[in-house]
Amino acid sequence: MANPHRLTTDQVIDLIKEETGTELSISTFRGYVSRGQAPAPVEKIGRTPLWKRSEIVEWANNRPGQGARTDIPRSRRRRAE
Repeated sequence: MANPHRLTTDQVIDLIKEETGTELSISTFRGYVSRGQAPAPVEKIGRTPLWKRSEIVEWANNRPGQGARTDIPRSRRRRAE
């Protein structure tokens, strides 16, 4: 019997849309995984990667929005007015 806490890629995409309302393509999600920007699969059945449901929910709710630069530290200085 399949573990209900392990998700296929299609199920991950559906869960992200359900949790955040944001549609994400499979290729975009796979790109995030390959660059280490999304959780790595925790298990494989044959060639099918499976993700842990709780990790995907946490990642989906805490990932930066579109256009957010995470590679640049925020400046603590305030501009003079």
